[in-house]
Amino acid sequence: MDIAIDTAVTDDDTVVYRLFDLARNGDTDSREFIQLGHLVSDRLEKTYGSEILPLRHLAA
Repeated sequence: MDIAIDTAVTDDDTVVYRLFDLARNGDTDSREFIQLGHLVSDRLEKTYGSEILPLRHLAA
């Protein structure tokens, strides 16, 4: 899966807002939703380290 999103133009607030917007509209199977979800997970992992890994298993 290609998860290429231009991270230079996606601040945290914009990413989370768009992710919730897609979820609210039921677009959770869209490529954009999946890409943004990966981006959020990556940023959380960079911030909190391995503490976020157990949460990924809950979401799977």
